[in-house]
Amino acid sequence: MLTNKMTNLIKKIPIDGVTLGIGDVSRATGVAQSKLRYWESKGYIQSRTVTDNSNRKFTYKTMLQVQLIKSYLADGYTLTSAVKQARQRDVYLDALRSFFEDRFINLEVTDHTAMVDLGQFDPDPTKHLVAKREATGWHFQLVDAEN
Repeated sequence: MLTNKMTNLIKKIPIDGVTLGIGDVSRATGVAQSKLRYWESKGYIQSRTVTDNSNRKFTYKTMLQVQLIKSYLADGYTLTSAVKQARQRDVYLDALRSFFEDRFINLEVTDHTAMVDLGQFDPDPTKHLVAKREATGWHFQLVDAEN
């Protein structure tokens, strides 16, 4: 079971606060530094400049974008189309991350089931909406809120 302390820690991980140098992004993604600089010059990715105005720092989120662009290029997309697809995927991932940051309360896992507490059920504040994974798939139920 994830405790409230762990749940709060997961929710507070500053995905945009983790930064990597251009060499780190290049090694992690397999995209050459020169290509990363080119993508940045075209506005496809963005870096942050550190104090001496010469070193590029990329967020973890940008590194994931680079990986997505590379994947779309490998699938045969043009660079412009790959960037467009990666940006659209980013919108979806942001929505999912926001949903879990706002609604995720607790996770309990046993050998054969998982139960995710999604918090207060809006029409009835005395209940929580719970998603339960069983052998037959995911099922939703309302349970009494614990005070």
